[in-house]
Amino acid sequence: MKMRPEINVLRDSLYLFFRDALALLRPTIFLLFLLGGGVAGYYAIEGWDFISSLYMTVITVTTVGFGEVEQLSTAGRLFTIALILGGVVFYGLAIDGLLKVLISRSFRNLVEEARMRDKIRNLNNHIIICGGGRMSLALARELDRSGQSFVVLDSSPDSAVMQLRKAGKVDWPVLERDALLEESLLEVSIDKARGLASVLPTDADNLFVVLSARRLNPEIRIETRIARESSHSKMLQAGADKVLSPYAVSGFQMARSLVNPDVDNFMEVMIDRANYEFEMKVHRVQPGDSLIGKNLHESDMRSEGLLAVGVRLENGEMVFVPDSQFKVQAGMQILLLGSGKSAPLD
Repeated sequence: MKMRPEINVLRDSLYLFFRDALALLRPTIFLLFLLGGGVAGYYAIEGWDFISSLYMTVITVTTVGFGEVEQLSTAGRLFTIALILGGVVFYGLAIDGLLKVLISRSFRNLVEEARMRDKIRNLNNHIIICGGGRMSLALARELDRSGQSFVVLDSSPDSAVMQLRKAGKVDWPVLERDALLEESLLEVSIDKARGLASVLPTDADNLFVVLSARRLNPEIRIETRIARESSHSKMLQAGADKVLSPYAVSGFQMARSLVNPDVDNFMEVMIDRANYEFEMKVHRVQPGDSLIGKNLHESDMRSEGLLAVGVRLENGEMVFVPDSQFKVQAGMQILLLGSGKSAPLD
């Protein structure tokens, strides 16, 4: 059975953690062995008390050059020489363990960066998210749940998306770049992207990203958020296809829930369709489509477990709940809803 990506990430993270811990544990154990052996040796050879033995052991292992506690016997001097050599071995082990951890982490970072670049280089028909805050996190989770490829551009190492990425809790392609720079947009293949969501903290930053994105890819769909309603028209003029105000959307949803709670509950089911077994999609009727000239009853949509709940005509007019005799024409967009299964709906 194939493991989920987040389980693989957690497994790899635990393996690397224990490997680094083991590299630092060996010199620590060796130091404790030296201290214990030194105290026991001076106590047995010279008959010193615990504090004197420990003091002599520490100044010997650390090679600080302090004088002896008391005059050493010949056996005590030979033991001190062995202890000094043990201290040298300890420093070697400690430096080796520390370098292994540092080099290993640097190498992992380089490999991770290369892997990320390769993944981003192969992206096509993807969505670019500019920003890494809470709104970006919600957007990324929904895109990931729907199976849509995407990449996050974020310059803040403390943002919500970046923290999750560094903790290994998500395996999303996240690039630590400034979305305001055109080089960053080109690096995430904006020319091959299908959409861009600019959710940076300020309207000015979002406006700049919209202008740059529209110039780099005239065909891309651009959506952005605004904090001030006065920025709405400016965003549209800059080239945004859709402008959202989180405050206005939240206020509208809250009012709808208070006035018509049953309707709002149904809308939540529609939005959160990942938790329910039904499919919702739009069928665009292109020239040469086999549905052209047929009525909805003659189409094979019902055999696919789908019903037409709305039609957008070529002139933009909406037709809700079209009857079975509705004729399909080129340029229409048909909103389909259903189980998405091969069995026909009752």
